Amino acid sequence: MKASFRHVLLSAVMAGCCSAAPDGEHGYWMSSPSLNGWREAVFRAGVPAQPAVLPPGVEMMMIGSSSPAVQILVLEGMTHLLTFGDMRASLKFDDALRLDPDCLMAHWGRCMSLMGAGPEFQAQRVQSMKRMKELALRPDCPEQERAYADALAVLLMNGPEKARESWKNICTTWKRDPYAPLFYAMLLRDGFDGNGNPGEGQKEAVRVVDAVLKERPDSQAALFMRVLLEEVAPVISPETVETARKAAAANPLSASAQHLLGHCLFRTGDYEGASAAFQSSENLCLAWEKTENVPRALNDAYFRSILYRAVSEFCAGHYKKAEAIASRAASVPLDGKHPLAPGTLLQLWEARTLPVRLMLARPSLPAQAYLLKASPGPLPKGFPDLSNGMTAVVTQYMGACCAARQGRPGAVAAGFDKLSGILRLFMEGSEVARRQMSVSYWARCLQMGSLYSSEIRALMFPDSANVWMSEAIRSQRYSSLLLPPVVPYPAEWKLAQAYLRGGKYRECADMCGEALKRFPNHAGVLATMKQARGKENAAPAAQARKKNRIK
Repeated sequence: MKASFRHVLLSAVMAGCCSAAPDGEHGYWMSSPSLNGWREAVFRAGVPAQPAVLPPGVEMMMIGSSSPAVQILVLEGMTHLLTFGDMRASLKFDDALRLDPDCLMAHWGRCMSLMGAGPEFQAQRVQSMKRMKELALRPDCPEQERAYADALAVLLMNGPEKARESWKNICTTWKRDPYAPLFYAMLLRDGFDGNGNPGEGQKEAVRVVDAVLKERPDSQAALFMRVLLEEVAPVISPETVETARKAAAANPLSASAQHLLGHCLFRTGDYEGASAAFQSSENLCLAWEKTENVPRALNDAYFRSILYRAVSEFCAGHYKKAEAIASRAASVPLDGKHPLAPGTLLQLWEARTLPVRLMLARPSLPAQAYLLKASPGPLPKGFPDLSNGMTAVVTQYMGACCAARQGRPGAVAAGFDKLSGILRLFMEGSEVARRQMSVSYWARCLQMGSLYSSEIRALMFPDSANVWMSEAIRSQRYSSLLLPPVVPYPAEWKLAQAYLRGGKYRECADMCGEALKRFPNHAGVLATMKQARGKENAAPAAQARKKNRIK
């Protein structure tokens, strides 16, 4: 898996941010004339004043501002950036700029935090990019801050691979910088191959973060980053879980750290523990939302945690509780003022359909009336309409599953044909997805549609279910930090259920064993395995009774 910087696709944001500067090499903007003055008194006064007390999880670094309050706000924002709290970070940088409009690092942070925040923040991004350029051109600009600005320019113009060198140079030049090594490590990540082996960038990132933790073992951002490097590993080790606990303990008020802990517990099969951690994250998100007076549409962390909590409860076998949590997320009204905000996109693509998706994933399919009641209504005008594709995919899958239960093979085949047509059209929507800031959700919907197609084929041709499900099994991915798995079960479970219906009890139990490697302790898989073993053990006795009756 290739992990992109800040979990956003740079192609979706480069046009907006790069409009702040002319073309050229990565030092292109360093030769431009300065348009506005710098607060000369800031650096003529000597070393900026140091903040007396740092908030939990924040580490000291000199920031070019005469205001201790601005320094604290910028450092808090940088910590949020490294722990995936982008909207929280943006508010910190906004507060800093209100106190000191000429703080280069606050402009830098605003650009970083708003990369994936949608076109409604375009003006702020461009404004800060331009002002950052102007401030960096001043002869009295600190070299370290100029290097940060240059690294951002390289990232936006040339992509993550080129930006790695810029961050590496910052780490080498300013060895006491507590943040640069972690930004560098974030860029180095290149995931794991098909055999679960880490890439070379991944190995180097681990070495970088381990070196930071050797010097500062209680650094919340470094602990977070160390766990993040294992988020999609084939196996989450006990040591990684313990590091996640330390990161959460280092700052109990960090929703990101609680969410990270929940992700690790989910991956290890502790679904109830994961649900508790996600609920803690939800509560912290709601408290932050109330304190900062932030609209829910900008509180994407809340939606990520509540969606993951619903899936955790499903995997624990608490189906009604899972559906109730999902319904709560789906019932949040859409905010017409923020149609492309991060939280709104999660509502459109994930939350609206999660209740019915969880119902469809149950071991026993609920009545069609309940499924229809849980299905989302029409999308209001003014919101990105590509997300209707997710609803269409789920609707056709629901129809095929209900038809299979009713013994109507023709309707199952018709549902498969309709789903295939929807996916063919949907595959052509990449440009629309880019404009609607939804590329990752669009790709995720295609992945889900492909899995649903395989499942419908297995319903149509049960004797060859292993053929149709084999590709779905191979193409599965481990859940990431930001979103739960695309379906709340391993694909092997669906094949195991097909074996069970066909009387292949040994094959069913074996396939359940494979499924548990991906979703440890999954309640549905465990129940299917128990059922298969019970039937397998009862089969000899049943055959003996049958022979006796014949005699």
